[in-house]
Parts: sequence; structure tokens; C-alpha cells
Amino acid sequence: MFRDSCNVYAVEGQQGMLIVDAGTGVWMDYLDELPLRPEALVCTHYFRDHSAGAAAAARSGIAVFVPHGERESYEEPAEKYRRRETYLKYDNLWDLFIPIEPITIAGTLLDYDRVNLCGLACEVVPLPGATVHQIGLAVISPVDGQHIVFCGEAIHSHGRVARVAPLQYDYQDLGGAVSAFYSAHTLLGQKFDTLCPSLGEPIMGAGVESALQALKTNLRAICAPRESFVEHLVERIDALENRSLTRVSQSVWYSNASASNTTYLISRSGKALAIDYGYEARSLCFPLYGSPANRRALLHDLEQLKAQFGIDRIDVVLASHFHDDHVSAIPILQRTFGTQCWAAETFADLLAQPEAHRFPCNAPEPIRVDRRLAFGKTARWEEFEFELAPMSGHTRFSVLVGFEADGLRFAHTGDQYLFFSGQRPFAERTRFQNHVYANGALLDGYDQSGNWLLARRPHVVLNGHEAPYVTDESFFDQVKAWTTEYRDLHEAIMPLADGDTHFDLDSWGGWIWPYRTQLIEPGPITVTVTVRNPYPRNSRLKVSLVGPAGWRRAVATLPAGPREEVSCELSIFVPSVGRRQAFALDLEADGRPFGQIAEALVTVGGKFF
Repeated sequence: MFRDSCNVYAVEGQQGMLIVDAGTGVWMDYLDELPLRPEALVCTHYFRDHSAGAAAAARSGIAVFVPHGERESYEEPAEKYRRRETYLKYDNLWDLFIPIEPITIAGTLLDYDRVNLCGLACEVVPLPGATVHQIGLAVISPVDGQHIVFCGEAIHSHGRVARVAPLQYDYQDLGGAVSAFYSAHTLLGQKFDTLCPSLGEPIMGAGVESALQALKTNLRAICAPRESFVEHLVERIDALENRSLTRVSQSVWYSNASASNTTYLISRSGKALAIDYGYEARSLCFPLYGSPANRRALLHDLEQLKAQFGIDRIDVVLASHFHDDHVSAIPILQRTFGTQCWAAETFADLLAQPEAHRFPCNAPEPIRVDRRLAFGKTARWEEFEFELAPMSGHTRFSVLVGFEADGLRFAHTGDQYLFFSGQRPFAERTRFQNHVYANGALLDGYDQSGNWLLARRPHVVLNGHEAPYVTDESFFDQVKAWTTEYRDLHEAIMPLADGDTHFDLDSWGGWIWPYRTQLIEPGPITVTVTVRNPYPRNSRLKVSLVGPAGWRRAVATLPAGPREEVSCELSIFVPSVGRRQAFALDLEADGRPFGQIAEALVTVGGKFF
């Protein structure tokens, strides 16, 4: 161990020395004291007092590996500095405590991955806290077989972290302390022989458990006087300590461990299917400042599935819609366990190609869709059969999932129907209008789902954010009222009558697919444009792509039925190198101009979009 601005650890492997954390880089002046040349460097998190020396290490030929979720902070810090707002800043993230120069990295480390570095078998341990994406690196000592983890700032010493300030992600909260508690809980569960913190002294033997237990106690104590903007911090900590799946019926269970509920179907053969699988967010706190760097998907509920059913993996995830809080952790299941993802045809491409659209709540990591499900056809998994129906309102493209189990009819309605009114009788609950216009809310959205529910009358309605609804007649009265209220409110405030000129409730005139394109050099790109007829009659829609001066564009005219959406391919020539250059889709309907109704971005040249 070398004492730099942080501890710099060197571990001898069969293929060279593995270095953990980079400090200022002063340690590189003492490499001749090591038995072998350093071949790889792992940074546990981006804080400058841990990462600045990685630039010199990379220039010297040492392969640098960083947390996957922090890649941009190492490779493109100038872009992070450029985009970060520094006026009226009501968050306290240490996301500018990053390197000031780009660092060439050899690769990124994904949560839970097992990798070989310098001939050492290493496991990546997610340890959120000081940063959202901090990692630990676990190895088996080649000398004495000890199970060691290099754990960054997850702990400093008995009961302590090195600094509390980075744990205050927002303004008056202390959400990072909840994440730090999660990390201490994780370290305890893995029963390491030695903890090697980046700040502080190594903790060994019997001192490991007592140090982590004391840290959990102190983190809980410092959270107790504070309220999170979402939920009391201590309640989140207690939820981690006392977690189990909740029974709905013999085969159907649910968990509220993630940012949205996960419903589990347990088959007679001992397999599990999940409806939705999002962030582990009941026992973690994310910053309110939204960006991919401030969100992290982790595994959840696997301990409970093992303890309650003897199941060690999830066979299939059936997605109700594409929002990140419902699907973000699916890629981890896929690469860790080979889990399949089933999704409706309406949004399968949104999951598989997130770069191609900018619909809200879109996570950047692609999700492999193993089975695309169509409306009107039954999908079977084990002894269960699923029927999908279209549903817009909260979001377009989502689906209502119907199935039967244990003699009961079930419907999963995603985020369409929520009350947030406690467990009062349905007649006394307040309807929470959860439609989001930018998600693609359509005027008939609640007609679709409401008609299905009223026709099938399921015994249990599962949803994304509340306990399952055991239905009665007053529930279905609420469904009827929801549909009427939704329509009446919007027809009163917008010109949405049959004879009006409009782009429906969401006011989408159209969109461009893909939204993001990257070219090596100037040249043409071809995209698919979709436009909506604003008239209640057959019309001719003239569409064209518009760029800055010097961009060559194409024009097309499309016939469209009343209110119909129609699509075609168009090309535009991009003449200049540049990053995130905007171009637009222009619409003219029956000779009337509607202007540039949608935009997309293209980057020409460079490594990054």
C-alpha cells in the first residue's frame, strides 16, 4: 500500500501487478520497489483524489479500468464540466470532483462481473455511496487465500466513513447515507476477511464484522433526523433489513423493493417470471438531478426468491412498458443469468434501440428482446397464459397484461391506474391522474384500458406503485369515472372535438427515427419520419427534413386518412463535422404549414456522440 492522496494498493498476480486507485500518481515514482511491473489499474470511483493519477498511468502503458457508470467522467471530463449547471444549484453532488483531463481507459467494469486482471480472478462489487456508481473489487489473495475487497470509500474505519459531505446528494437530504448503508450491508453479507478502504487503514479478521455493524448503526443514526424528498430515510434502511416477497395468491407474489413493483409468478416446476424489473430503489437513494450518471440499476429480490422458494434466478421478465423504473435492471439479469425479456411489439424497439428515440424515462442501455408479443395472441410461459391489450394514458405503447392463476383473473395495468390514497374503500379513494403528455397520452387512452377491465372484470389488478387492488364493484365504478373524467377535462381545455384541427392530446405532430445518429465523416443519413394528420378528413401531408444552411434535403408527399399517422424514409446530407447538430422535420398539411414539428441530432466525427 502506498499513501498518496488516497491509498494506492498493489496486488501481485501471475501476469503483473494490479493497482487499485490512482491518487495523484506520485506512486509511479516508486514502481521499482514492486516485484513486477503494473499491468492494470482499477479506479473505484471518479473523485479526483482517487483518479487524477490514472492519466499518467495510462500514458505509461498501464491498462486503466473504471466503473461502467462513470466512463464519461474519465474519458470526457470537459463535456461533463460544459454541461453541468453551476448557477442556482440546489444539489450537492460531487460530480465536478472529477479528472480535469481525459484519461484513456482500457475498459469499464460492470456490476457483478467476474474478470481476470493480471492473472487474478476479480469480482466487481457495487458499493454506491460516495458516488452513485462506486465499485469495490474483490479478490482471493494469492498468498494466503484471504477474501479481500478493495472497497473505496464504503468504509474508513470502525463505524466511520471518511467524509459525509459527498453523501448529501441533493440540498437538505442525506440520501447517499442510505446508499452507503446498502453497501455496508452488502459487504457484511459477503463475509470478507479483509476490507481495504481507499481512505483509512485495512480492517482485518474479526474487526470486519464489528466495523461494518457499527457503520450501519451510525449511518442509521445520522439519517434519523432527516426526511428524504421521497420517503423517510430510516424507513428505507429498515426496508433493506426486513425484506420479503408479499403473497397475492399461491402462485402470484410481489415486491416493492424496486422503484416500481415487481410481480412474480412462481410455476409448479419451480421457475420465476417477473412482470417488470427496475431499479433497486427502496433501499437506495438517487440524486434528484436526473442523468444516466445519477441512476444505477442493481439486482434485487434474489435472496428472497431463494429463501422463500429455492429459486436462484429469474427465467423471464415480461415488461409492461419501457420506462426505466420498470425495466432498467433487466440487462443485468440477462448477462448474469441468461434471463429472457418479453415485450409487446408496440415498444420492443424502444427497449432494443434506446438511442433511436427521446421519449421520456428512456434509459440508455439496450435491452435484448427475446420474444415480441402481439395483441390478440396468447403467450404461454409454463402453466400461465398471458393476453396483452393496448393501453395509453400514462404512456403510449404500454400494455395491459391479463392472465389467470389460482382460480383468479389478474390484470397488470402498469402505471395507468393509481390512487395513492391508502387502503380506504375504493369509493373513498382519490383518482390520481397519472397521464404524462410527453409520454404520448392519447384522448382514447383510458377508453382502451377501461373497456378491457370492464369486460374482463379481473379479481385482482396489479400495478406499478401500490399494493395490488382486490376489486369490487366500486373499483369498476372508479374505472368508468376515470375514463369520463380524463376525456371531459381535456375536451374542456383543448380544441379536441371531432371537427377541430389538432394533433391529439399529446400534441405530437410527429417524430424522427433514429433520434441520434453518428457519422465518421460528412455525408448523407436516412431516417424514418412519422407524421400525424391533424385533420378529421383524408389529407395530403408534405414532409421534409430541414437543416442549417448548406444541408441538402429531401421532400415527400404522403396520403393520410383522418387523424392517421403515416411514415416514410427521408434523407438529408450533413456537410460539416460537429457534435449533436440538430435538424428538423417540417410538415405541411393540405397546403397549410405546421412548421418544424420534431427534431433529431447527428454527430459527425469524434469518438463520442
